Amino acid sequence: MFFYLDYRLGRRPATPEIRLLTPDMPTAEQPQTLQVRTGAQRLENLDTPHGQLVLLGDPIIGNPKGLAEKLNPSPGVLDEAVLLEAVRGHYYWFFFTSENLLCGSAFGAIFPVYYRQTDSGIQLCSSAAFLASRQGDSQPNSRNLLERLLFNYPVFNSTWWKGISLLEAHRHFHLSPDTARIEGTFSVSDHFGPENPSSSAQRLRDLVELFEEEVNLFLPGQPFAISFTGGFDGRTLVAAAQKSGREFLTYSFGRPGASDVTFPEMQARKLNIPYQPILLDEKYLEKEALNAAHSFLELTEYNGNLGRPHYEYAARELSKQVDYILTGNFGSELFRAMHEPGVMMTKNLIDLFDSSGESWKDKLTAASRSIGGGYFQQDMETLIADLERWLSDRRHLMPNQRFYDFVFNELFRKYFGPELVMQSHYFNNRTPFLSFRFFRELNRTRWAGVHSQLFEKNKSKRMKGQVFYSSFLRHAHRKLYHLPTSKGYSPADVLEPWRLPLLAGKVLYHKRVKKQEPDSNAVVKFLESNREELLEWIGKETTPLSGLLPSGVNWEEQIKWYTLAMGWKAAGMPVPSQTTHNSYA
Repeated sequence: MFFYLDYRLGRRPATPEIRLLTPDMPTAEQPQTLQVRTGAQRLENLDTPHGQLVLLGDPIIGNPKGLAEKLNPSPGVLDEAVLLEAVRGHYYWFFFTSENLLCGSAFGAIFPVYYRQTDSGIQLCSSAAFLASRQGDSQPNSRNLLERLLFNYPVFNSTWWKGISLLEAHRHFHLSPDTARIEGTFSVSDHFGPENPSSSAQRLRDLVELFEEEVNLFLPGQPFAISFTGGFDGRTLVAAAQKSGREFLTYSFGRPGASDVTFPEMQARKLNIPYQPILLDEKYLEKEALNAAHSFLELTEYNGNLGRPHYEYAARELSKQVDYILTGNFGSELFRAMHEPGVMMTKNLIDLFDSSGESWKDKLTAASRSIGGGYFQQDMETLIADLERWLSDRRHLMPNQRFYDFVFNELFRKYFGPELVMQSHYFNNRTPFLSFRFFRELNRTRWAGVHSQLFEKNKSKRMKGQVFYSSFLRHAHRKLYHLPTSKGYSPADVLEPWRLPLLAGKVLYHKRVKKQEPDSNAVVKFLESNREELLEWIGKETTPLSGLLPSGVNWEEQIKWYTLAMGWKAAGMPVPSQTTHNSYA
């Protein structure tokens, strides 16, 4: 899937035409033409009273009756809140009128919209690398690198390339004969629910029924796959799909013998549903992993992580059988109070939201100096100023709400987004938990993570999301309701009061007895086996990262260094204008 528009101000026609590209057709230099390659996705049109809505991706429309009138109630107006609720899934949207074009992305902005200002107008594209090929001199962006070093991903709208930016989440471009501006008033914080959210049994039942309605919309009308592991997210989707009577298979990946494959395989057998293990065995390590890692980075434009070659390999293998998968992405993050540093949120991010007063500035500055000395001094000053403005604009929110505003606008699309962008080259990943309708209703209840204390560490309080999962499983699939999860207890243990002593005992037993499975996804083995090749990819010109390669056994930090070094190198190299970017479709 790919789109590109070179929009020239003051030029006619003001509203671009659409040019549909075939897989082997190169992108042409055609101003005022929206060039689209669908790839594994599709293009859908919806005529409205005062324009035409074009959707590129995997839009999921529930009841289309009266939708056009609600979306476009008067000339020049597109109700974005209606769009995000009524059209689920991941997609780009374009709204054409006689004199204007609006362009944005779906709820969560998982599919990125990049832009580049030009002397004559603006260029919009689904690929930052493609825009880099249009500006000639490609230069890496040190501010973007600093944010990745501090937070594992860029926190704002920079990209690897200077001069190319990412459109803010839940904003859209408004292109007209005289202007090209960013607009939008939709705010996720407006949907965080009341200060005293409901905790009634009836509200929980209503939420369960609503989620079932939403999931049924996400289930494709053809065979598909569901990510099935030992947790709550995947089994909730399996329960909904099996209750609906749809044809599907389940899958997971891991080293041979790892519980990540043996556990779901055993439970799939009990449920009488097909299961496809994606084995990360020696054959995978020898013949697939290195190419998969390179492909993952290229297909995500170096926004992905080198430690995830198995995601690309799994997508490639699954695409031989299905065109759609369902995953529990975003589910746990909606319910639980995130609290520990890791790849999803670094200590620097926690310091930003958890520090009293303005001490976060000193902590970030110290972290920057420890990484790059004085190299990032100017970038650090502008980053702190941008963070100050961001926090000031949200000073009316409670601390946890401020954090979740960041989660829904930035963390979701920066952390999960590359994975879904990569998968879109092979099939469509449908993520029912990121339904705006479900998101809004969940936040009206106490089970939403947004109503937790900031970085809540009390495990019993952080488990409240499991009450929803367990309620849904009791409603949809009694057998799955009683089957144990990989945590050692079943959903029934969570929900039924008389089982609470059993729950406590099982949690304690599981914590003390269960052996940790090192390197279940073969990431460390991959890194150990391919150091020379990875260093060869990077080459010697890795400044300002030279000398920062971690030693010892801190694999996460080593993977991060290799990933960033490759991204920095790629951003400083000339980008081919045609052949490379046909792969971004």
